[in-house]
Amino acid sequence: KQWYQRRVRGDYVCRKGDIGREMFIVKQGMLHVTADDGRALATLSDGSYFGEISLLNVGKNGNRRTANVRSVGYSDLFCLRKEDLLHALNDYPEMREVLKEAARKKLNLNNQSPNNNNNNNN
Repeated sequence: KQWYQRRVRGDYVCRKGDIGREMFIVKQGMLHVTADDGRALATLSDGSYFGEISLLNVGKNGNRRTANVRSVGYSDLFCLRKEDLLHALNDYPEMREVLKEAARKKLNLNNQSPNNNNNNNN
């Protein structure tokens, strides 16, 4: 089950340190992953997804957000709640590993050491 959000310029979708309760898929628009000082570290656009790191408890931050994500202009996002993602991944366990590996790569790009916790209850 997913729902839809529209964000305007300057809106934060999530902030580093917040508890992750959903992940997001960019339907349309552009967002920046930003450092604490506001500097853009990466750009997300149509088809990008984010928020999975905290939902899967990958990395040293557990279920906490690892970055700030801010809308550059109008952005349309699909949101997927943690419990719905985990339910879907129970039916497709190979996708859990694909998402975890992608999350580890994202963390390595940000110089964070991932926690290789393979517990399926994440």
